[in-house]
Amino acid sequence: MTTVRLDSTHSHRSNTLREIRFALESTVGETKQALERRWGSNPAFMRLQLRDETGAVLAELSDDSQTLGAYGARDLQVLHVLDSDPNAINLDDSEVQKYEISDEAYSRRTDTFRKFKEEQAKKNPNFVKPVKKPIDPEFESQQAAAIPLGARCRLNPGDKRGTVRHVGKVPEAAPGWWVGVELDEPLGKNDGSLKGVRYFQCQPSYGAFARPSGVEIGDFRPADEDEI
Repeated sequence: MTTVRLDSTHSHRSNTLREIRFALESTVGETKQALERRWGSNPAFMRLQLRDETGAVLAELSDDSQTLGAYGARDLQVLHVLDSDPNAINLDDSEVQKYEISDEAYSRRTDTFRKFKEEQAKKNPNFVKPVKKPIDPEFESQQAAAIPLGARCRLNPGDKRGTVRHVGKVPEAAPGWWVGVELDEPLGKNDGSLKGVRYFQCQPSYGAFARPSGVEIGDFRPADEDEI
């Protein structure tokens, strides 16, 4: 599970909580729950903003079901809590730093986001999203077997054209099989390497990795050779 280290600030506090670890797969709702235990604010009155180190707002985390990763959270960015609770108490910094609640005590409370989820799940079993199943290590292996090295191809969607340079597993991306493509145009995201591991050689921004199901093999000419 990929994690991210985020600072946190609060609309009613002057201190900053440094480098809290969150899973990128954590939803905004789950993040509010975690921040409740640090700041003492009720998630029902929380609004979260993702900010950079200068305080500029990068994103409003308005959808409780979306993940931190979906909002583009990166290390050392800031989760700013806007607390609109009219009954909120403004504590000084020393009191905030001492605020901590055990998991057992938190479970006994009836006004938490965790309790809210439990009650909603009783009413609607589909309220809580199912845990994602792990990806099969042989995912799309049959599709990959039909893709030869050196073949001309087109990536869909997007109609990016290029040449197949790698067919195999790329653990740095995700489990399963992948196709590495040298694109005809600089529309890619790499140079044939991923996270320091090289799979093929091409110019920067000409490399792309795609699932086999998204690669169409055929006699595709470079885009600049198409007739107008």
